[in-house]
Amino acid sequence: MCSWSRLPAASRLADDFTGSYQADPNAALVSRSVRTEPYLSDSTRLAPFLSLERVEKRYGEFRPALMGLDLALARGEFLLIQGAAAAGKSVLLRLLAGLEAPSAGVIRIAGEDLTRMRPRALAHLRRSMGVLLPGDGLLPRRSVIENVALAPWVAGTTFEEGMRRARAALELVGLDVERYGGAPCAHLASGQRQCVALARALVNRPALLLLDDLLCGLDESTAARAVSVVDQFSVAGVTVIATMRIGAAHAGAPAAPWPARVRTLQLVDGKSAS
Repeated sequence: MCSWSRLPAASRLADDFTGSYQADPNAALVSRSVRTEPYLSDSTRLAPFLSLERVEKRYGEFRPALMGLDLALARGEFLLIQGAAAAGKSVLLRLLAGLEAPSAGVIRIAGEDLTRMRPRALAHLRRSMGVLLPGDGLLPRRSVIENVALAPWVAGTTFEEGMRRARAALELVGLDVERYGGAPCAHLASGQRQCVALARALVNRPALLLLDDLLCGLDESTAARAVSVVDQFSVAGVTVIATMRIGAAHAGAPAAPWPARVRTLQLVDGKSAS
């Protein structure tokens, strides 16, 4: 089993993203997401930042949700996972976030085997992740800025620092803080809620972004901004994995200008078709 003493990469990643803002909070949110020289062991520098080896996920007797999936990503890579409904996209992101365990195979992040980590160690590692999952998970009766600030507060920042980070993240994704910051999330449209959820995923300056159905509910201009913001984090050294549903039901979804350097993984019935 994995103990605290065996978690140098995980704990350092979490601690590496807790600095204070500079004068320009928007610039700081991206530029200070990662250090120029990451504080990782020599073995972690040489290995992929994230890897999957023959990963499978089964739910009872039904068809496996994921089958024999292999993947390797370096620090700062941007991966777009495409697939129809029930292709396994959301399941894969839940496994990477440590919210579920694979039925078989190995998942490593920053040199640590998630399948061998204890819950407390997984929770510590998760501090270095920004996660956007379906349903947004926002607290409907809490204000927009409180929903975003909650992430840094839970990570141990002061009230004031959490509010500063929340403001910067909301401004970065294009939401007017003066107009919407004090509004309950229940009063927002679906696209605005998606922006708040994205801001919350970015606010703790993660090392890994896991963004399920990133463009859900966004119009064309907002989708383009979201992709641009996420790409800035990737250029700064953050590893990004985003998903996009394809199929007849999403024929009218915005065609965001995905950067040319984005890698694409096609999932079909839980298998890689790329």
